[in-house]
Amino acid sequence: MSTEEQKDMKRRAKRPRVDPNLCSDDSQNPDAIAPANNPAVDTSVMASCSSGSDVQEARQPVQKRIQDFKGGITQSLLAKRKQFAKDINDSFRSLNENLQSIFKTQQKSRQELHSIHSQMFESLYQKWLGDVVRAREQEERLNLIAQQQVKVLQKAVEDHETKMENAKDMCDTFLKVW
Repeated sequence: MSTEEQKDMKRRAKRPRVDPNLCSDDSQNPDAIAPANNPAVDTSVMASCSSGSDVQEARQPVQKRIQDFKGGITQSLLAKRKQFAKDINDSFRSLNENLQSIFKTQQKSRQELHSIHSQMFESLYQKWLGDVVRAREQEERLNLIAQQQVKVLQKAVEDHETKMENAKDMCDTFLKVW
């Protein structure tokens, strides 16, 4: 269908249509008859009077226009469907790209925070490990000191017991002598 035919069809589609059941508003013609009561052309008579080839010839341009019109509508709807699918795909593609960029940005942010956190706590962790080593060393020293004190106390107790026995023996000897 050419563009001229499409424009013509659009113009005809925009024209107001007259309802055949309404009376004529021709005020200058008082003998106007309602079109619903008196059809202008009787198709049954026309079909019987005219030859089949004339009717077919008259119908062919109309049928061609109808087919062109239907084809135009179909093509238009298909084009709109394709455009809609393309728009949806583009929309999903852009949404996917946006989500991926957001995900990458957040992942980069998490990695930066992780590295900062690691740097901050690495030094603290090293200090803590040093403190643990020093605490173990001090514990071992205190253990050694405690063992030494136990030995000293045991020796002191033994010496005291020996001194007490000696003192007792001296007392007994002194009492015997006296």
